[in-house]
Amino acid sequence: MVKIKQREEPEHCLKINQIYNMKCEEGIPLLGDNTVDLVITSPPYNVNRSSYADDLPYEEYLDWMEYVFSLIYPKLRTGGKICVNIGERKNGRIPLTSHLTQRLERIKYLPYTKIVWNKQHTSCRTAWGSWKSPSCPSFPSPVEYILVFCKEKYSLQKAGISDLTKEEFISWAYGLWKFPTERRMRKFGHDAMFPEELPKRCIKMFSWIGDLVFDPFSGVGTTALVASKLKRNFIGFENVKKHYETSLKRLEKRKFQLL
Repeated sequence: MVKIKQREEPEHCLKINQIYNMKCEEGIPLLGDNTVDLVITSPPYNVNRSSYADDLPYEEYLDWMEYVFSLIYPKLRTGGKICVNIGERKNGRIPLTSHLTQRLERIKYLPYTKIVWNKQHTSCRTAWGSWKSPSCPSFPSPVEYILVFCKEKYSLQKAGISDLTKEEFISWAYGLWKFPTERRMRKFGHDAMFPEELPKRCIKMFSWIGDLVFDPFSGVGTTALVASKLKRNFIGFENVKKHYETSLKRLEKRKFQLL
């Protein structure tokens, strides 16, 4: 009997170093299993700011995020990390970090660390709750969080080349990061961007040069842009057309600067 050689499937049905204008639920299954080294993302706030799962009942929002991260799980390499930037809701009355952690643990992600991001943000307060009264004061928080989880093992399972400096490692290997918020949100037409410093630190702390960095909610392409600057490969999905188009312009400008 003649043995028929099986056709080898490519690792990805998508090209890397691209951002795609599609829902991540549709795009993630097109990624190869055990090919993503690092995930960095900030899920939609679910406060009617975009057209992406923007106004769901809270439990449905958690169900949806659990579904998305369950799709990501088989795509992540063993030991690979996910970094999820989120804040609490209603000044801490809704502990989203705790609820999301429970959902991710149910998928079998291993909790790795919880980094507090001090946004160094000051603004003119107009809502104080019960003014000068212990009845019901309000406590808006100047911090967000970066929840870090890993798949199956805590350590990366393949060796590589690091670009971390001694000074960066000493400063960043600490659970409190201090850097300001993005100041160019109006310019890019997105009101919930994280600054380049956030993915920069996560990429250098949790991946090797040449690794594949994935952002399922790519926004205006900040994660992809920083990955490119740091000599990593990237893939991103962005459902909102105007944000997708902005991300392409930012990446094209990056390519032009390298010429």
